[in-house]
Amino acid sequence: MDHETSPLNGSFGILINGVTRQNLSDKIFQAEAYDIWLSCGGLVAVRGEDLRDITPSELVAWSNVFGIVENKTQTAREDKTVPGFPILRIGNIKDDAGKPRAQFAIVPQLKDDSDIRYNPKTRRPVWHTDSTFREFPPIGSVFHCRIAPPAGGETLFADMRTAYERLDDEKKLELGKLEAVCSLAHHDKKINAYSPEYPVLSPEQRKANPPNRVPLVLEHPLTRKVALYGLNSSTCAIVPAGKDVSDEDLDIWDLKGIEDKSVGILRDLLPYLTGPDFTVKWEWQPGDIVVWDNRSTIHAATGFEYQKFDREMWRLTLNQDKGRIAA
Repeated sequence: MDHETSPLNGSFGILINGVTRQNLSDKIFQAEAYDIWLSCGGLVAVRGEDLRDITPSELVAWSNVFGIVENKTQTAREDKTVPGFPILRIGNIKDDAGKPRAQFAIVPQLKDDSDIRYNPKTRRPVWHTDSTFREFPPIGSVFHCRIAPPAGGETLFADMRTAYERLDDEKKLELGKLEAVCSLAHHDKKINAYSPEYPVLSPEQRKANPPNRVPLVLEHPLTRKVALYGLNSSTCAIVPAGKDVSDEDLDIWDLKGIEDKSVGILRDLLPYLTGPDFTVKWEWQPGDIVVWDNRSTIHAATGFEYQKFDREMWRLTLNQDKGRIAA
């Protein structure tokens, strides 16, 4: 690659610097970036002054390099999208009437880098992979910075591929027999409890979005690398593969936002998974675009002084691979 590249944490993640909008439409650049994404644990970032002016259509086209972009608006978030595009706004921006124009959740700001590691007492940061509650969970996400606060608002990433490789064989065998029960209703109620502006599902929406199950150990379909998987705010229980759960338990998890104690199987691993050997703290600049693979990474949001400063991010979801084979 002709551009300057920098590793983010060993073999996990690459920053490509000095990128222009014209580069993003170049077929050779696209192929090189895609190969980097797969070979470096599913995390690639592009940065360049010209990217501040990227249009929604250009961002969609760049996202399509890595997978098929989802065109469906997520339930209860229809008014938070960029008009005419499958782009969800995330941040604290509002319209002239004071109505939120972006999805926003209040989360703590990092005091220092020691806060990157998951704290079992505070249960922060909220480390997760995206949308495991869906019947076919998305393969990845694309995040673009429009407005960044002067401090805070970093996004954290962790390498689940390398973290899994370093587990002992007994733990790998144990985790390989389990699956996570993931519910959108549980997800939204849990977040709404600490961020009241966050929407919750109506009874009709809950019925239309039943819980999904995913394995705790996932083999990547292209790289064949194995990674830990299944941790999402929608994860309400962890059970042996195929085991039934009762409607009564689901009502508690969905309507009260309470996790079953079995989720501790994953939470107890989080301090290890989010240690400095496996993590990246991404400090956003306007124009930055980061693409991550949900099948080999987890990530977490961090807070900023939202009452003083604006933040606007654009997110696209990648539904599936485009039939490519890893180089």
